[in-house]
Formats: sequence, C-alpha cells, structure tokens
Amino acid sequence: MEYILTAEEMRKCDQYTIEHFGVPSVVLMERAALKCVNAIIQEGYSLDRVLVVCGSGNNGGDGFAIARIFHERGVKVDVLLAGSLSQMSTETRGNYESCVKYGIPIRSAVKDDEYTLIVDAVFGIGINRVLEKPTAEFIEGINSFRNNGARIVSVDIPSGVNATTGEIMGAAIRADMTVTFGYYKKGLMLYPGAEYAGKLMLVNIGITDESLREVTPSLKCLTRSDIINAPQFKRPDHSHKGTFGKVLIVAGSENMGGCALLAALSCFRAGAGMVRVLTHENNRKLINDKLPEALVDTYKDSIDTVKLAEVVKWADVTAIGPGIGKDELAKKLFEFTFFKSSGSFVIDADALSMLKHYRMTLKKDPGRNIIITPHIGEFVKFTGMDREVVMKDLVGLTKRVAQTFNLTCVTKDSRSVISSREGECCINLTGNNGMATAGMGDCLFGIIAAFLAKGMTPYDAAVYGCYVHGYAGDLAAGKRGKTGLIATDLIDALRECMGESDE
Repeated sequence: MEYILTAEEMRKCDQYTIEHFGVPSVVLMERAALKCVNAIIQEGYSLDRVLVVCGSGNNGGDGFAIARIFHERGVKVDVLLAGSLSQMSTETRGNYESCVKYGIPIRSAVKDDEYTLIVDAVFGIGINRVLEKPTAEFIEGINSFRNNGARIVSVDIPSGVNATTGEIMGAAIRADMTVTFGYYKKGLMLYPGAEYAGKLMLVNIGITDESLREVTPSLKCLTRSDIINAPQFKRPDHSHKGTFGKVLIVAGSENMGGCALLAALSCFRAGAGMVRVLTHENNRKLINDKLPEALVDTYKDSIDTVKLAEVVKWADVTAIGPGIGKDELAKKLFEFTFFKSSGSFVIDADALSMLKHYRMTLKKDPGRNIIITPHIGEFVKFTGMDREVVMKDLVGLTKRVAQTFNLTCVTKDSRSVISSREGECCINLTGNNGMATAGMGDCLFGIIAAFLAKGMTPYDAAVYGCYVHGYAGDLAAGKRGKTGLIATDLIDALRECMGESDE
C-alpha cells in the first residue's frame, strides 16, 4: 500500500528528513527539480518555449531550480515572478539568484501566446486560506494559456488546491500533469482537487518511510502489486468449492432480477466457491437461464421462515440489499436474515434504509463482521447529515461511522473511501467515469461478498474489492471505451483482472 499524507503530515516528514537525517532543504529542492524536468521530458511535452511561474515559498524555489536546469540543457525558458523577493527563504533566494546569474529572463508580465509549456510553482502544499481576488485572477490568467495550446505541469500540487481537503481555495491551476514528491497528498486524491491535478506522477526525492517516525499516516491506497502479490488471492491446489466460501445473495424484488444476477455473477467471477440467490419467484427463470451455476431460492407473497433459516445457516456470508424494495415483506426479509445470521454480512442499497433503524444494535454488538456500501445519497440518509457537510469531510465521516457502529464502511464516490471499525482508512484510486451506470454497485457488492467468503477480513475484503472493481472497470474501458460501458462489460473484465493474481 502507498501512504497518503495531509499537508501537516508531509510538512513533518520533510522537517524530520532535514533535521534528523541531515539532508539539506536545498538538496531536496534540487532533487525535486530534477525529477520534475525528467517527468516533463518523459511525457513528451513541447519544450519550444517554457515559462516557469514561481512564488516566494519553497515551491517557487523548486520552480527556479527547474528553470535553471532547463536553461543548462539548452531549453529557451523564462521565469514569471509571482511572489515577493523579500519573502523568499534562503534556499529559494539562492535558486532565484542562480537564474539571474545565468541570464534567465525574470519577467513580471508575459503574453499568453508565447509559450508551449507552463510550469506552475506558485504555491505548494501549505495554502490553507481562500485566495484574494488579485491572486485568484492571476491563477485564472495562467489557466487561460491553455487556450493557445500550452500545457501546464504543476510542481507537487496545483496552486490553489488545498493539499489536505482537495478544496479549491478560490481558484486553482488546472494542470495536465502534477509531479508530486515523496508521498501522495490527500487533496490530490479527493475531488475536486483530483480533477485539477491531471495525470498524477509520484516521484522519490529521498524522503523515505524512515522519515515517518513522528507521523502516523491517516490514509493509504492500494496498488496493483498489492493485488498481484496478495496471498488471499492464491488458490491452493488441494481445494474444493467449499474452500472458497458460500455466499447468499438476497436481492431482487418482483421484476428486479437484474441486480441479483449481476451481484451473483460478479461474486462467482471474483472467486467465490458457491453462490446461492434468494430472490422473488418472478426472477427464478432469469437466474436459472443466465447463471445455472447458482443455487436459487425464491419467495412470493410471504416468507417461509423455516426454509429461510436453513438458507441463512448454510451461508458463510450473507449479502443483502440490491432491489429488495422497502415494503413490509422486504423489511421482514431483512430483519430475519440480519438477526438470524451468525456469519459475515454485506449490506447495500434498500437494506441500508432498514439498517438505519438498528443503529443502536450495531453500537452494542462489536463482534459481528459487517460491511456497508452506501453511495453518498445513502450515506447522507443513514447518518442524517447534510450532504455538503459529508462532502467536505468524506474521509473523516466515513471513519466516524465505521468506528461508531462497529463495522466496515465503504462510502462510494468517484474516489471511494473505506474505513474499518479500528480506524484504518483507504482511498480507492481505480475506476473511471464510464462506470457511472446502472448495475456497477451490484457488481461491487458481489465482489466484496466473494472476498469476504474467501477468508479476508471485512476491511481487506472491502479495500481489495473496491480496487478490483475499479481495475476491472478500467480494463473494460480500455477495450470498449468509457461511453456506453455497462456492468456486464466489467464482469467480463473481472476474469482478466483476477487472472493476474493466479500467475
């Protein structure tokens, strides 16, 4: 996993590297500049005419060093000074003076049709207040260079993005690429900051995990190597269908069989050994025809509690919610399975509105393995919080819900947030906007249930489930495009995605 740091956590990490390990700030600045230049060249951006926009802080110091390195390599480069000489740190002032001695033009104003590449080094990760109008207008002026075809690369973070919250502080640079140092910043992971960052490139400038001795990172993200190397995904040769778990999918009221089918099919594709579907009688033919591998139990006008008790007892994991409805029959179905099941539980969609009435039960029973998977609207209803409040602190509130109600919470969004009841927290970085279509949540629901059945902890099942779900969506989009992507495309891609861990 990769760590994701807040602005304050990153500042402490920098300071520890400088003070404890004795790595001078100017050395880190030089390394950052070199990595930025190399990243720009690697991406193939036009260097016909380069403008580096520098502020007074250390981010500006990186920018002056970038300008000098480009000059040394024969690139025609100018500097636009966006800060005050009197406010520069010693290191920043030193790099500024080097630019002057090399004869690099230091400008106070430029034309927006002169440059092919703009390097944004105005503000770093320390910005925490809304920009005043003249500064905001200056930032928007830099963005306007794009109208004449210039590309923009931001140094560490797009100027104007809050490195901790992802908020736009009045205005922010819209970068084509952001080269960030040491660790991902939380504000680059969350929207709207993530939207302003463009392509995100993480580079090592010599700040290692040893610099985290005085910092406990509040957030992590999964990487592809975590999936490929995960021991939980290795299938032992000496095994049978029971080895990989038995999942009960409770989904689909009358004529809502599609969600049950998508969840069950995803569950199988994610590696579950056996899947049993409990759905309305009208959906039986659909499930039997499209997924003969699944066991099917049905209900119609009433619930056979004797039969249901047997079905619930059979399952290692019960997953309930998609399309079950909110009528009295659905409520009885939820209550019976919730209170009679002794195994792990995944709760989504319609079932979340019913779980809301049993929040006190959750608080009093810390021993159950429960995962909830609300989207933002469902999260708002479950918590009773205002949507704006939730969006401003998605990570903190997801963590609070998980800890308060003794469960694992997956708050689904463009960047889903997963938290355990112990306070572990992760942001998922896979997935794309083509996945904003019906049925994708049902697929995630089935994948998480499968991972839980295979023996993962609730938190790992949720974290790995979100990653695999998004990665499969990315594979599908790469083959079919984002527009018109549908849930069955993702399920097809699951075979390739899961196959990587078999190799």
